[in-house]
Amino acid sequence: MLFVFDLDGVLYRGDKVIKGAKEVIRYLKGKGHRVVYATNNSSLLRDDYVEKLNKMGFPCNIDDIMSSGYATSLYLKENSKKGGKVFVIGGKGLKEELSSCGFKIIRESDNVKRVDYVVVGLDREFTYNKLEKAFDFITYGAKLIATNKDTTWPGKDKIFPGGGAIVACVEAATNLSAFVIGKPYPYMLKKILSITGFSSKDTVVVGDRLETDILFGRSLGTKTVLVLTGVTKLSELKNITKKHKPDYVLKSVADLRKIF
Repeated sequence: MLFVFDLDGVLYRGDKVIKGAKEVIRYLKGKGHRVVYATNNSSLLRDDYVEKLNKMGFPCNIDDIMSSGYATSLYLKENSKKGGKVFVIGGKGLKEELSSCGFKIIRESDNVKRVDYVVVGLDREFTYNKLEKAFDFITYGAKLIATNKDTTWPGKDKIFPGGGAIVACVEAATNLSAFVIGKPYPYMLKKILSITGFSSKDTVVVGDRLETDILFGRSLGTKTVLVLTGVTKLSELKNITKKHKPDYVLKSVADLRKIF
């Protein structure tokens, strides 16, 4: 089987590994299952995730990582001309992923009126000037792409505002809806299935968010597992709709081997 794991809130919070997570990954791999990590965080390169996960005790290589930043570069590569111009509201990792796929990254200071895409992700240095530039480019015809719409993300000790909050600013200013690459939309999962060769019926998605991870799996009919070590709390499950309902709910990813 193919297991697709979210990262923040599932395997770790901040720099702290969730108890039992490493053992579960080793157990699944030892049984011959394929493990892939899928994250909506676009601020890091896939290489950065490989380094981080290996240091934490999760053996992996670059082919095991699907980030929304990398998925965005794949989408743009499939749907635009080579060498297109992109204005990015996001971190260094997102810019480098797009640049490595042949796109020209336009800076705020560049004297350019038109670009092909405005791509928005998590940006810890988001400013009104960046919003204004995005507004101008979109007014001149640029397509608006969001790496994800997560309004928050779980840190080690608290919940932080997410890239989706920034996407909402750009959408409000332009009165347009972004095309979203990351979870819960199916593009990333379709790419994972295509790359690994697994079918959705042989896939399990494990995450901590009903509105992203669980919908992500359900969008293509995979099995879904919700863990309660991240954003979603047990009390939130009382009134969930059928489309958000996971197949399994676990206190922690450490309990996964009890099911599989």
